[in-house]
Amino acid sequence: MTEEHVSARLRHIGRDLQSKLKEFFENPLDAGATPLELLQAALDDLERRVQPAGRGRRLFPYNRVVVRITQHGADEPAIQAVFRDLGTRLRDRLAELNCETPTAIAATMVLEPAPERDAPARVCVECFDDDADLAAPMPPGHGQRPALRITVVKGQCVAAEYVFDEPVIAIGRTVEPTDALGLIRYNHVAFLEERDGINETVGRAHARLQFDPASGHYVLFNESSSNPTSIVRGGRMMRVAPRDPRGVRVQSGDEVRLGRAVLKLTMDT
Repeated sequence: MTEEHVSARLRHIGRDLQSKLKEFFENPLDAGATPLELLQAALDDLERRVQPAGRGRRLFPYNRVVVRITQHGADEPAIQAVFRDLGTRLRDRLAELNCETPTAIAATMVLEPAPERDAPARVCVECFDDDADLAAPMPPGHGQRPALRITVVKGQCVAAEYVFDEPVIAIGRTVEPTDALGLIRYNHVAFLEERDGINETVGRAHARLQFDPASGHYVLFNESSSNPTSIVRGGRMMRVAPRDPRGVRVQSGDEVRLGRAVLKLTMDT
């Protein structure tokens, strides 16, 4: 075999190997992938987002993660149950890598329908650093935060009325509840630990209002898995889906219902 033939053969082997590696890493999951396989695929993708920081340090620089699952005929209750511990499983995986992480990571799963019956299941991971987005300077006159006045209509809070000029406002029961991982959350609007038929329907980490600089509006997010969250506007009630990363934009005059508790929002421009 001539040197030219050997060189051509090696190029062919290289291209074939590259093709197989590309197929291995990009091949989607089977259409009937189990919820556990979907979770494992999401965690594997998130692990690849870890960044080297020099001198042996590793960083996971994101504080919000959204996993989008596309699967025809998905078993939604089973997938929801498996992904309920996504945040904990992610922290465990990052701890195994001796990876530095933000104090809190908000992990959300969104299930989307597959367009075709035989379409393969897909896992799409999106990572965000909300702190960096909120710290970014806003152009003059654009996206300026209005003062947000929150009045307690139903329920007992630390105060009867609050006024904020904050990018993120956490709402829940007690001022500093602790989650299963021992992490402390600070509630800006804190309902008291009272069993009055109202306060106990508010979750300890029930909701948050977050300012969106692009639109110049606050957005309400439901962070409670069991207690309902809704907005009443002009006599019409709009449900805020649990852990939906899109949230619902609020307006001045809206009433926010958290369980049986009610807050009224007023924007002071």
